[in-house]
Amino acid sequence: MLHSDIIKIAVKNGWQVTITNSDNGFFFDFHRRTLGGLPFSFTAELTDGLVGTLVDEIISFVDALDPERYAGEWLEASGDLSPSRYLQAVTDMDDIRTRAWLLAIDLSEIVESGDRLLNFPWCRWN
Repeated sequence: MLHSDIIKIAVKNGWQVTITNSDNGFFFDFHRRTLGGLPFSFTAELTDGLVGTLVDEIISFVDALDPERYAGEWLEASGDLSPSRYLQAVTDMDDIRTRAWLLAIDLSEIVESGDRLLNFPWCRWN
């Protein structure tokens, strides 16, 4: 498995991906727009070349994402506390949670095959 395989799966699920190298692995920044058109991103780490660690991080994000709490925080920060905007924000965050879950499911198929991420030294130069 290569980084490009993970990117292809993410793109298939509507995410754009940026990869950053760390000492222990890689950080995958997943980006997309919400249904309401706002930019959204989250980061998950892949460690020791094990794709399962990336899947675990995404599932942890999904489990922690509470659409109502995030919607409230967004609206509080923007100053727009209207009920219709709140409902839209909850819908947006619920959709993000669903799409991140679907990404984790697709990536977990790789984990079942036992593939590890190939860590070519030239990846660090790009």
